[in-house]
Amino acid sequence: MVAMYSVGTESLIKQARDIGEVELQKFYSRITKQLTAREHSHDVIDSLQRLHLILAGCKEDLSALSSLLLRSLEGRAAESPSPTQTLGLTHCLPIVNTVITYSPDSLTEDHVIFLSKKLVEWLRYASLQQGMSSSGGFFASPRIRQPGTVAELDGCVCGDFFTVLCVSPSFSEDQWMNLYSFSLLRHWLITYHNGTDGNTSTDTEDRSEVDGSVVSMVSATSSSSRVLPPKERLREKSLEYCQRLVEQSDRKALKRADTELQKACLVEAVCILDSVCLGDPGFVYRAFPCVKALFGRLSSDLSYSRVLLPIAQFYLNHGETAAVDSECVWRCVWGVLPAECFNQPFLAHEMLTFIRANQLLLKTSVPLYSRYFPNLLKFLAWDSPSLVSDYLDVLPSLVTTGTALELLHSLLDLPCLTAALTLQLRYVSDCLIIMIQIFSLGDTIDRLSVLHDLLMEAADWPRVVQSAQSVPVLLHVYFNTITTVTHTHAHFCSHNHHPSLVVDQSRELLEFAGITANVHSKEELYTHVVWVLGEYLSVSSDPRCSVDLVTSCFEALEAVLFEVTSSGCPSPRVVTSLLSTLAKLASRSHDLIPRVSLFLSKLRSGAISWCHSEEDVVAIVTRGEELWSLLKLPSVALSVLTPPLVVTTPSWHGDTNTALPPRLRTRQQKRNGFAGGGHRQMLSPYPS
Repeated sequence: MVAMYSVGTESLIKQARDIGEVELQKFYSRITKQLTAREHSHDVIDSLQRLHLILAGCKEDLSALSSLLLRSLEGRAAESPSPTQTLGLTHCLPIVNTVITYSPDSLTEDHVIFLSKKLVEWLRYASLQQGMSSSGGFFASPRIRQPGTVAELDGCVCGDFFTVLCVSPSFSEDQWMNLYSFSLLRHWLITYHNGTDGNTSTDTEDRSEVDGSVVSMVSATSSSSRVLPPKERLREKSLEYCQRLVEQSDRKALKRADTELQKACLVEAVCILDSVCLGDPGFVYRAFPCVKALFGRLSSDLSYSRVLLPIAQFYLNHGETAAVDSECVWRCVWGVLPAECFNQPFLAHEMLTFIRANQLLLKTSVPLYSRYFPNLLKFLAWDSPSLVSDYLDVLPSLVTTGTALELLHSLLDLPCLTAALTLQLRYVSDCLIIMIQIFSLGDTIDRLSVLHDLLMEAADWPRVVQSAQSVPVLLHVYFNTITTVTHTHAHFCSHNHHPSLVVDQSRELLEFAGITANVHSKEELYTHVVWVLGEYLSVSSDPRCSVDLVTSCFEALEAVLFEVTSSGCPSPRVVTSLLSTLAKLASRSHDLIPRVSLFLSKLRSGAISWCHSEEDVVAIVTRGEELWSLLKLPSVALSVLTPPLVVTTPSWHGDTNTALPPRLRTRQQKRNGFAGGGHRQMLSPYPS
């Protein structure tokens, strides 16, 4: 970042960082004399700018400087201030903002109350008369120099109080302070107004008492009749100011630059309304109608896309309090914006910043969030080099049980998406329409060759190549996320339409399960893999499952069990999972029963010195007793540990003629002490 500055600026920054305490105190004393002088010279501006750089060097004790700055703001300026006086006063607020950033504790409660009162005055009661213009020369007529009333952006005469969206050939001092106060306001509210105002003192001074203008009196009487404490009064006036900005933004600006100013002010206004409501939820009911109406007005105009994200933040923070339906907002934010504005880098940055700041709240409060991941990936596909670091943080929040599989395919297809978006902006043809249909219908398997043919020309484009280079990094984060949640088990339990996958991938699964280090480094995933092997490595799941395969799996897991129980203190969950899976495999190959029974008998004798928790000992011994009792009767063990399909997926509840035999079998098993369903649930480390 330093390289972006000029050599002169770099030198000033270095001087600011290296300034000593004695020299700093001398500099403070000189500024004190300059600010307290009756006339402000241009040296004041230079000193204040240097002070801004010094503060950016994170000096710790700024209490004395804070008092000095606020004293300079305390007195009212003269009726006709000179330009240097105005500049000196307006330069103080940016420095106050810097103090708030680097040392918010430097301001005492009295300072906060004082500046809150001043902000109310500058925001709400600035003059509506144009400032005195210095143009015209010595021979200009006095009548020509008489100031008029400030105007709205559409050219109409301003009929309400002054805001940042009022225009004038020149601004007066209080109007400049209005502009500076608005730029400071959100930071001030977040720092000092994030709680209810406990100050019981009354703010009896009203600006209308010292300013006899009709407009000021009307503005003052239009607010609440009760006298408010300073902090709450600032929230009140902030609400009024932002509501006026929203009203002014609906006016047709005469200049294009003013249209952009309207958008920027809308972003700030909605953020300030959000801060006001966070500080006092009582304002939600007054602010929400304004924000809701603004969303209705802007949701169909993509030129205001930047404003929609602060509106979404407002709905996220206060939608539940106001009991409003926010689905239309999320359909616009997740659906329309990424689809239509994926090539806007600033919007992409703000979208990723919004998601990163609200990941937990989005996952719990916005069910639609993770479902829109195909759209959200369009930002990444278009500009992966600058956004990949942000997506490394965002990606885990998009991984859910319902999205995991499709998200994996989308990450693998990311270069194809990049090529499609590039072609979409270059031209629209019949081939492109077919390609979009393929993506929309999810028919990428059967028509994959058609898709690749359409995208062939884009294979070596720099944007596509960069997108492909980011995929391995994203996949690493994806699989790390998968291992920390129960997606593997949920996938096999809820979507076990292809249990033969265990046989197909048996070599890879056994290789993973046979590595003892995975027990400690990937405990969650390891437990799931062991469960899957015990559950589906059977002839009932796949006729190809041979005795040799079952034996190989048994020996691999047996070796791991002996190693972890003899060389350390393994997780009881891993041990019970291994015991259950070994018992299941032994029940399918009776020659293995003596080997697992030997280990279980040692557990019954209390030979578990590797476990130090009494609660864990009880759990492991109990599991061992259950399995040992079952394996004494191999035929019963097989029916309990590997029940037939008719038991695991029953359909007899719909046919009364077939309901009696299963009931009788269940009753008979209960008499013998081996209730299949109950033992199955108890023996599995997961709920059925």
